Amino acid sequence: MSSTSSVRRVAAVAAGVLLAVGLGACSSDGDKAASSTTAVLSFEPVPSEATRLGVCTSITIDQMTGLLGDDVVASLPSSITEGGGAVTGESCSWDAKGEGSGASRSVHVEARDFADDTDGLAQRYEDLRAGTTGATDLPGVGDAAFSAETDDTTVVQIRTGHYLLTASSRGAGGEAPVTAGELGMVLAATMSKLP
Repeated sequence: MSSTSSVRRVAAVAAGVLLAVGLGACSSDGDKAASSTTAVLSFEPVPSEATRLGVCTSITIDQMTGLLGDDVVASLPSSITEGGGAVTGESCSWDAKGEGSGASRSVHVEARDFADDTDGLAQRYEDLRAGTTGATDLPGVGDAAFSAETDDTTVVQIRTGHYLLTASSRGAGGEAPVTAGELGMVLAATMSKLP
């Protein structure tokens, strides 16, 4: 099969999906207002390294809609590299517009694999904890965990095995960020997916 026909086939499938989603959004549910949940459509392949740990692919758009509300936009997962360019993790994010001008909420998740560098992992975790204002330990979560919350930002860090998991949320324009408990639930669900 030629690359031109492959591109046409992908474009046709994407157009069909968009048409089906568009028609579904136009249907009536009686008194329920139609909601819109959007995933970013891209013809660029997601690098396999960006989903190697399985954290980003284990979080669904429905879960994020439950946390952020309607009109969630998911960004494609990306790989995290360190030092010499070696892939050490993955990163993903979701955004939703809120009510009013400039109102929004977001969630960002990262997973980093320190492999056999346990000292480096322990030091990175301790540095993050020491540099986080209002850090509160979360006993019994992973090997070590903490959270911190302000009026517009929430963060949860979990060290488990040879991984460092991070979830953060921002609220803007009067919208509150996702709570530490909710972010913790997102990370807890992803921990079982780690290789």
